[in-house]
Amino acid sequence: MNFKSWALRQFKKKARIYILPTKMGGYLNGLIFLMFLLSVGYSNNLLLIFTLILFGFNLMWLIQTHFYLNALKPRSLHVQDSFAKDSAMVGVDWQSTPGNVHQWEMSLETADESYQVTNDSVSFPHRGVLLIEHLKVSSLMPVGLYKAWIYFPVNVKVYVYPEKLKQSPLIVGSRNHKEGDDSSLFPGPHDFRNLAPYQGEETRKISWKHYARSGELVVKVGEELLATDVFFRIQENLQDKELELSIVATQMVACLKSETSFALETPHQRIPFGKSEQHLKQCLRELCQC
Repeated sequence: MNFKSWALRQFKKKARIYILPTKMGGYLNGLIFLMFLLSVGYSNNLLLIFTLILFGFNLMWLIQTHFYLNALKPRSLHVQDSFAKDSAMVGVDWQSTPGNVHQWEMSLETADESYQVTNDSVSFPHRGVLLIEHLKVSSLMPVGLYKAWIYFPVNVKVYVYPEKLKQSPLIVGSRNHKEGDDSSLFPGPHDFRNLAPYQGEETRKISWKHYARSGELVVKVGEELLATDVFFRIQENLQDKELELSIVATQMVACLKSETSFALETPHQRIPFGKSEQHLKQCLRELCQC
């Protein structure tokens, strides 16, 4: 660890407020100092009074800038899991806040990186598991002469899934032996084949999905269809690992939309078949750690 990294860690250990003049603030302070020298050197009382008044306003602006951040008291931080390069919602539960909330700038700080929060959302460029150590809040209040910032220690783990592709590649599924309604991963308008009006047949042949949608009793005739399960396997030493993981992540989302059961096997874990949102979340979290 170099000196710069060590120094930054020391600065961020506690929620201290740091204030530095901006470019305009530096010009103003230089002007005040020059006016003070001129007023003393030439014994110009009028210029000295004007210098002291300007210095008083400058000091007041400095103190007010400190007060804006000193009033902030965060209770908790929540960062939504997201796909790489997509927007993730950021929620901060504030215990107390000053006015002019729109004047703040926030960023999420890990040990090595900083991610800017814009419109209560953040974008992470790469997949992985991130540990957010600090919430940085900065302000240029009240008139942009001073920049003040504060690091709030937090401990938030964020899962960044592999980048989701714009179009889902074709999914090749493996058939299981469960009776179902359609063997296609991408159903048509009705999700059924060879339907006929109900005429007293066995109840197991009734298409209950169609009845739930239209209220019409129909039965499945002709080919008996089998449900399709999809088994994803992540192997070691992939040639283009990030692309392969992106393809699998995109296909999993497509499976959930089509209510297709899928499972995942990685070198570290095997997740059984499922088709719920919680199951998708579990699989995507495993992918981001591959």
